[in-house]
Amino acid sequence: MDTTSTFIGIAIALIIALAIILIQATQKKQMKKSKKVFIDLAAKNNLKITEPEFWGTYYAIAIDEKANKLIYSKIIDDTHNETILDLSTVAKCEVIITSTSLKNKTEIDTIDLAINYKNPSKAKEVLEFYNVDTNFQMNNETELIEKWKNEIESKIMNKAQAA
Repeated sequence: MDTTSTFIGIAIALIIALAIILIQATQKKQMKKSKKVFIDLAAKNNLKITEPEFWGTYYAIAIDEKANKLIYSKIIDDTHNETILDLSTVAKCEVIITSTSLKNKTEIDTIDLAINYKNPSKAKEVLEFYNVDTNFQMNNETELIEKWKNEIESKIMNKAQAA
């Protein structure tokens, strides 16, 4: 009886370990594909990015310093959301956090970076940094979005001072 329980326990542990390994391998494959698509997108648009940032399995962002353009992408399977922004047309950006209150705690649903243009007739652009529906867990998205908000604001200020 003890031997049977031991074998069942080992089998269950192996199945769980195999599932975790397969999930991680799939995520790595997706991340590698997303990185390649992002780098190719930047090259296709003649953008010279030096420090692209990748997070989650799906997201990427970078700035072409010389062209003063930001490139962002969210790639899930065959759905590609790609945005290229000319930072000289941007007035400001802000972090938008949407959350849901549950009993005694608050759960973050989305973290977005809203880009407002100098031209008020142009609709604001929303760049998703986290979505509970596509990400299993939140890692460092709040720090990351603040970093990019500051980066964009510094580019806006530098261009305003140079003008």
